[in-house]
Amino acid sequence: MKIMRFFKLKRSLVFLFIISLFVATILTACGNDDIPTEGSNKEEQRQDDNSVGGLEDDDSTQGLTDEEEVDKMEYEWPEDFSLFEAYEDDFLIGTIYTDAARSSDKDLILKHFNVITPENLMKPQYMQPKEGEFNYKESDQMIGFAEENETPVIGHTLAWHQQSARWMGANVGRDEAIGQLKSHIMNVAGNYKGKILAWDVVNEAINDGVSLPDDGDWTKCLRQTQWYNSIGPDYLAMAFTFAREADPDAKLYYNDYNLNNKSKADIVYAMVKDFQEQGIPIDGIGMQGHYNVDTSVGTVEYSLNRFSELGVEVSITELDIGVNGAAPTGLTKEQEIAQANKYAELFILLKDYSDIIERVTFWGYTDHKSWRSDSFPCLFNKDNSPKEAAYAVLEPEIYLFLNKTDTVIEPGLAKAKYGTPTIDAEIDDIWNSAEAVNVDKAITAWEGAEGTVKLLWDEKYVYALFEVTDSLLNKNSPNAYEQDSVEIFLDQYNDKTAYYDIDDGQYRVNYEGISSFGDKPDTPGFTAKAKKTGDGYIVEMAIPLLEEPKEGVVMGFDAQVNDSNEFGMRQSIAKFNDPTDNSWQSTELWGELLLEK
Repeated sequence: MKIMRFFKLKRSLVFLFIISLFVATILTACGNDDIPTEGSNKEEQRQDDNSVGGLEDDDSTQGLTDEEEVDKMEYEWPEDFSLFEAYEDDFLIGTIYTDAARSSDKDLILKHFNVITPENLMKPQYMQPKEGEFNYKESDQMIGFAEENETPVIGHTLAWHQQSARWMGANVGRDEAIGQLKSHIMNVAGNYKGKILAWDVVNEAINDGVSLPDDGDWTKCLRQTQWYNSIGPDYLAMAFTFAREADPDAKLYYNDYNLNNKSKADIVYAMVKDFQEQGIPIDGIGMQGHYNVDTSVGTVEYSLNRFSELGVEVSITELDIGVNGAAPTGLTKEQEIAQANKYAELFILLKDYSDIIERVTFWGYTDHKSWRSDSFPCLFNKDNSPKEAAYAVLEPEIYLFLNKTDTVIEPGLAKAKYGTPTIDAEIDDIWNSAEAVNVDKAITAWEGAEGTVKLLWDEKYVYALFEVTDSLLNKNSPNAYEQDSVEIFLDQYNDKTAYYDIDDGQYRVNYEGISSFGDKPDTPGFTAKAKKTGDGYIVEMAIPLLEEPKEGVVMGFDAQVNDSNEFGMRQSIAKFNDPTDNSWQSTELWGELLLEK
């Protein structure tokens, strides 16, 4: 499998290289008057043997250097195209279904998408609002639309802890709850037997912020939902068994968000493998794909490669890529291109895994109708015109060639001096030898609290001393990352991977000294103390190391200050090095820490 991925990656790189040679050849062969650039008559260009597939020309390039001429070149994207036709040899291209699909949005949907998923109408609370009373009116209309237009349908979803009627699985015994679960699945899936391509049987059953335990028992990672509490962890296996009985020819999926997170992907891998060994029917894994421009495509690749080992198919089921900090009026040109570049990077990867990917479904098509409308995550504008992202999906290799800036940014370097402080939130004299590093790189549009951090090390620990300037301190949020707090990210082997490994850790301490953690490594031995000051707070922490370090060792490292507002919401993030808000799951863009004596 990995060999095949290698050759597919090489194919993409060769494609880009050929484009480069092609453009260079044209520049060499043509005089300045022949170089197609922006501004000349398009009809004449089509008739000109020297014009290059979609590249325009004017006379303004005379006297320019080759480099300046290249800057004038602009690829002309087709005015009429179909996204699903562009991927007919790879996978299905889908979107959501709402009532607008039968009216105002029909033409756009049928032009670009060849599979639909109901956004809301098949969720449990709509299908069976009262026990024993099933509502098929809206879903029947959807099926009629699909059959009329020969478009496959995804059933979303049969068992979910949200958007389910309150009576479902709640405050009843195990046997009664099993009866409710079976009745719902047998009626809904059975009613559409033979009319659904795939069912999202169970949705979002894995808890957040957990890792697969050493004994491999994935059931310890399940969310405490009404079905779990009334039936037990075997409700998932029951749901898949009932779904197979109700609709034997439909594909059966487990669907969840953040499956590009290594820990969550490993849990789902263990669950599916366990199902396979038990003979529980499961055909696919749905990676929802609610990403943003900071998401590392490498995290998606890890999960795709991991899931490919199971022999099941994978679908990207709810894809959208938002832009954090977007103005209410819309994206800037720079933001729109950054978003498009991320879509292009992702689709190059997805094409490399087309042998296991069944479909890629976008969770919306126009920004103003998206559930994440404030981040403008979709491919089309309000007037249905294509955004840069639509062209990036259409031809990802070409889009990246024309727009990607491969600027290599050297990671910032912090230095830790040798020494062992007392962890008591008091500044010992030993800290005088350590160099203060600024934690002031604003990651959000709002620029709030910032600070400095000093580092020390010895044979067992890395030590950190934060001094934060923050006039308003708040810890009211139940989410630790939204409280006024500081974080250290440590990659002890400096692997710079797109996921956390055994040597990578996220360590968070709020202004009252309360600690919280990301994924691995284990936290035994971690200690921290905090103290308020006149203009903020101090945090001192000791981070245990996996093995004894030596002078001159370089570790991956970053530091972060979280700033909460008066309502308990995080309003800003300041970093040492990583320019993204992705440090919690990827070590790729962290800075570095040099151990000195």
